[in-house]
Amino acid sequence: MNGFKKVIILFFFLTLNIFPQLARDSWSLGFGVSYPRLMSISSLQTGAWAGIGNYGGYLTLQRNFSEHVALRLSGNYSYMITESINRTQAINLAAADFDLLYYFVPCEVLTPYLATGFGGILFANDNSLLTKLDVTYLEYQFNLGIGAEWRFSENWSLRAEGIYHTSSTNKLDGYDNPGEDKGLFGGNSDTYITLSAGVQFYFSKGEPSALCDLYDGITINECPSLDEIEELIIKHTPKEIVKEVVVEKPVEVKKSQWVLVGVNFEFNKARLTPESYPILFYAVQNLNENPDTKVEIQGHTDNIGSEQYNMKLSEERAQTVRDYLVAKGIDPSRLTVKGYGESMPVADNSTPEGRLLNRRIEFKVLEK
Repeated sequence: MNGFKKVIILFFFLTLNIFPQLARDSWSLGFGVSYPRLMSISSLQTGAWAGIGNYGGYLTLQRNFSEHVALRLSGNYSYMITESINRTQAINLAAADFDLLYYFVPCEVLTPYLATGFGGILFANDNSLLTKLDVTYLEYQFNLGIGAEWRFSENWSLRAEGIYHTSSTNKLDGYDNPGEDKGLFGGNSDTYITLSAGVQFYFSKGEPSALCDLYDGITINECPSLDEIEELIIKHTPKEIVKEVVVEKPVEVKKSQWVLVGVNFEFNKARLTPESYPILFYAVQNLNENPDTKVEIQGHTDNIGSEQYNMKLSEERAQTVRDYLVAKGIDPSRLTVKGYGESMPVADNSTPEGRLLNRRIEFKVLEK
């Protein structure tokens, strides 16, 4: 049990620097270990409790129909015991389940999901309280649980989940009492949980997904094209959101200035807004793919406010971007920060559109 806890803790607290490509649809195989535990033990079994010497394993075939929705066929084996002062009951259970999965934030490296479905179970009791129940049963069950998937490469991910199973029988705990209401939905059914951890291999993928690509362009040049930047901003940005400029897609570093559309800050602050993070993932991947590149993160503002205040704000925003990149594993020695305030406009500050273009973050390549 201690080893299983360590695996779960390691799974949830590791972080990742590379953002894998998400596909519109895919096929995958999964396998791993599980810890099953009987939850509803008959109240008439005085002094009985769920044992801790339980173990199990699973094998899955999964079809992702979209970035959010998947169907999964799984085979599971569980060995569970219940104990009392003078008796130990063993349960051997095999299940075939058909579950629907919904991924809440598929653009994140660590994405939680909800799982629900049903399946058939084949189980046999040994040393039951009622010896006549020491036979093999074929029943069905309903499943409800949550999990999380951590994508650490293009085709591989780690997975951990907890599922609550409600069976169609009251014989699972070795005692059959029709007067009990101990199921998940108040029925006369035994329940058990499975906590599992394993790996998922995506062996077939469809077309790359554009769900996480908030923008479809990137400007890398000595002198950025204002028409291109303005077109992207007008196409993808609500008017009330102040847009900044950051990394959109990993590209080969060939020139000395990156002007990249996509990060937002809260008004008059250096705090990133939620829609900025998918774009910043690309900045991390870009720098990882060009490990010899050093950059100066430059902050720029429009001319609203005092020159001194804008200089300070531009540097704070550039520092926020640097802190994010460092937190994702980029070597701090590769990054420097400089605020230019309103001193280097690329458009006319007398118009709202021009001020929009002047509020930006640029990456200047210092060394490759």
